[in-house]
Amino acid sequence: MAGNIDTNNDIYRLTARPFILEREGEYDRAIKVYQNAVEILCMSIEKFKKMNVRRVNRKMFERQVQVHRDRLAYLQTLKRKGSFDGIVLPPTILDAMEDLAVKDGDSSPWTLSQMRQALHTYRSMTDENNSTSAKEVPHHLKPILEASDSTQIPFFSPSLATTAEPLTYRITHDSEFVELGARSHWLFVKDATNTHVLYALQAIWSDQIPITEAVLRRPGEFLPRVGAVSVRIRKTPGGSFRLVTSTVPDIGIIVEIPDREAKSKDWSPRRFQYGGRNFVWRSGRKDSREKSADGGLFKSFAWEALYETKRVWPKQGSQTVYLLGEVIQFSERGSADASPTTSVASTSLLTASPTNPASAATTSCTAAPTVTPIGVITKSGTTLVQFNELVAILPQDLKSTQLTNSWQSNARKVAEIG
Repeated sequence: MAGNIDTNNDIYRLTARPFILEREGEYDRAIKVYQNAVEILCMSIEKFKKMNVRRVNRKMFERQVQVHRDRLAYLQTLKRKGSFDGIVLPPTILDAMEDLAVKDGDSSPWTLSQMRQALHTYRSMTDENNSTSAKEVPHHLKPILEASDSTQIPFFSPSLATTAEPLTYRITHDSEFVELGARSHWLFVKDATNTHVLYALQAIWSDQIPITEAVLRRPGEFLPRVGAVSVRIRKTPGGSFRLVTSTVPDIGIIVEIPDREAKSKDWSPRRFQYGGRNFVWRSGRKDSREKSADGGLFKSFAWEALYETKRVWPKQGSQTVYLLGEVIQFSERGSADASPTTSVASTSLLTASPTNPASAATTSCTAAPTVTPIGVITKSGTTLVQFNELVAILPQDLKSTQLTNSWQSNARKVAEIG
């Protein structure tokens, strides 16, 4: 999404540092580092404006500055009140690492992600070391790695307590023009008060190609080439695809493979492994409505349900290599259940009104104003909508704008920048 960028530098470390300090309870230090980060990031943005830096990357820096400003204002408010009790802390990579860690003496069942990380670590070690001791299967992995077939692998049981209170998030959408015919779309996940950014999902839409990558970011990861979860479409020979997911912390690449890739190139079903278990995404709601009612590969969206499977086999007589499966669904109480009536633990998602793009994407990092005539000539075939999108990003004085008398394929616009 952002090209070849070195993320191992002082700016990236400075960006993430205040969130870590908050987590450690060092609020006064976090305030100072937030102030430094805002100053340095603003300087970088002004520098980028004078260089040949892609607008999409520069806008990520501007988004990050806004998150830092919001956190800085929040901490300063709490400090003036004289107490940081009840502070809402944003998630960091350290929280993810803590969730994956298995504490000594903890006998509770492992989560799927903990099991996946353990499998990824074990396989990486055996690939690097061929010794007998390195290949010895750890006790907690034996039920999976030493199973005679997939039907012998223990069922996965969700650990979410049925008595847990529903979590409420506020989700807002915003977008920005990044280049001719392309926009960067952001979905912000905030707490119930619609105040604190917890996560943001970013994807680039283009009128030339479909969205091929989306990145889920924690609050300190808005800069290019970083993020908690990255999902991208990887093309394969023959015109099919793989859906590839990577995470930070790294617990191994997750690859989703469509059943019908050899013939119909359909989006669903897609199968993948996670935590030693086999799963499948299937189009259509769980009320058995047809796929056509829910959208498909060429529709704007599609409903999909996730199932765990024990065995798969080709459908007899199928020309599209459609795989059937022995599907295991989960009951409301979290135990394995083969009955078709299941329910999903509810999470309340309250969608707020779209944020104002102008206010959401703007920072106070401004250069000294200049007055310089500028001419913009578009290439042949440019539409009026595309032309207006390009013009909209110019910091122009609308009163000084001059347009040609008629719209043509090669239009010209003259404006004074002020």
